[in-house]
Order: sequence, then structure tokens, then C-alpha cells
Amino acid sequence: SATNAARRLAYAYTLQGAGVAVLYLSIFSAYRLYGLLTPQWAFVLLAVVCAAAAALALLQNAAALAFIGFAGGYAAPILLSTGSNAIGSLLAYYLLLNVGVVVLAYARAWRALNLLGFFASFGVLSLWMAQHYQPSDYTQVQPFVLLYFALYVLAALFYALRHRLAARVAVDAT
Repeated sequence: SATNAARRLAYAYTLQGAGVAVLYLSIFSAYRLYGLLTPQWAFVLLAVVCAAAAALALLQNAAALAFIGFAGGYAAPILLSTGSNAIGSLLAYYLLLNVGVVVLAYARAWRALNLLGFFASFGVLSLWMAQHYQPSDYTQVQPFVLLYFALYVLAALFYALRHRLAARVAVDAT
């Protein structure tokens, strides 16, 4: 029946998401626990897993898989942090992830993914600012804040367009 097929498909997506999570944990363990990877290689591998999960999610229309993939992508620099306080690299990496989220927002109306990207980006930035921000960082950080904001306004517009919302309800409050 159609409901059994839908359940099997949902289960398959869950298994794929679990596979992505196992890949993230394996790469993290190889780096942090066993020293088998350099931070650069671990970072590259985690980014590749994130991109592959996003591609699979898009091809299969699997929002949960995209969410798991991007959650790992946003967590990667935190997990691999060496304490070097390289905010420029972190913000540039998150900018790439945010562009990926917005591209997916154009292709699919996955609101949870938009919210994940928004809160992960601004949450990590807020934590960094609370701990390390100096007035001299303003010119480096402010352009990223503005770009992130613009990207998520665009993602909200894509969401409204995908759902063909009327003009008076097209603004997504989140």
C-alpha cells in the first residue's frame, strides 16, 4: 500500500541520515581521538560529507537527510577547533554553508533547514563575540553579518514563493 511504501521510504532516509552521522563521527574520531587525520584533512572530509548529504537529499527530496548533513557541516569547525580563534576562516566557511542552504531553499521549501542555518550561523557568531570580540574585529565581522542576514531574507522569500503565499502573508516572521 501507499502508506507502507511511504514508511519504508522514510525509514530509508533515516538510515541514510544515520550513515551520514556515522561518517561525521568516524572522521571526528580519526582526528580527535586517534590522531589519524590532520585538522585540514578532517575539515575537508567533513565538508565533503556535508556536500554529499545535501546532494543526496536534493536528489531524493529528503529534508531530514539535508538537515542531518548541514547540522554536521555547521558542527564541523566546532568539533575540529584547535582554539586558534581564526574567525575569518570560520565566517567564510559558514558563508559557504549558508549559500548552500539558500540554494536548497530555492530548490525545495525546507523551512527547518533554513532555521538550522540561521541559528547555527548567528548562534556561533554570538558565542564568539561574547568571548573574543574586540572593536578591531568590526571590519572583518560586519560584512559577514550583513551577508548572512541578506541570505536568510532571500531564503525566506524563496520559502514564500515556493508556497505561493499571498503578498500580505509572504513575510516569514522567523
